[in-house]
Amino acid sequence: MPSTRRTQPERVEQSTARLIQAAAELIAEGGYDTASAAEISRRAGYSRSMVHARFGTKEALLEAVVSSAYQGPVLVDLPEEATGLERVLARLDTTAALIDESPALLRVVFAVQFQAAGTGSAMNHRVAGWLTRLRADIQAAIVDGQADGSIRATVDPEPTAHAIVVEGIGTAFVWIVDPAEDYRARIAQWRQHTLDTLTA
Repeated sequence: MPSTRRTQPERVEQSTARLIQAAAELIAEGGYDTASAAEISRRAGYSRSMVHARFGTKEALLEAVVSSAYQGPVLVDLPEEATGLERVLARLDTTAALIDESPALLRVVFAVQFQAAGTGSAMNHRVAGWLTRLRADIQAAIVDGQADGSIRATVDPEPTAHAIVVEGIGTAFVWIVDPAEDYRARIAQWRQHTLDTLTA
């Protein structure tokens, strides 16, 4: 039986995913500067011009890598039956899983986001919007956790959500500027501090 030919949208989706994966691999292996558009295209199995054809610029591809490798997984939808506390901790646990999977890639992703701060670039606006969504997500989870009994009622949702996110950002920044920092251990401390704040 002949195989079904992919539609044009399906081919675009596949090539986009392969380019993002290739870029992530090359960035993890040698850093952003060494991952040329031509090499990314070659790694993905396409002609050297495919990055520009699909994304326009290498920078636009990098934005897609940041979204795919970190921002998307951290804010992935969780099961409806998850408690508010479980939802908050899941955001931290995802970061821990990502550092276990590819610390080199995560370091580059963080560095790119920090470098974009205050530049007014598209990446700057993307990161700012993502952080706003993350704070809102954690705040909503705290409110729901108070309703389902998994989070103590005396917690103030908005400033607590802000503090959780800021602790994570600060920990990541220290790791970027000090390679000797044990980021994985700091994530475990961040998780325990968050758990104590919400339940103790």
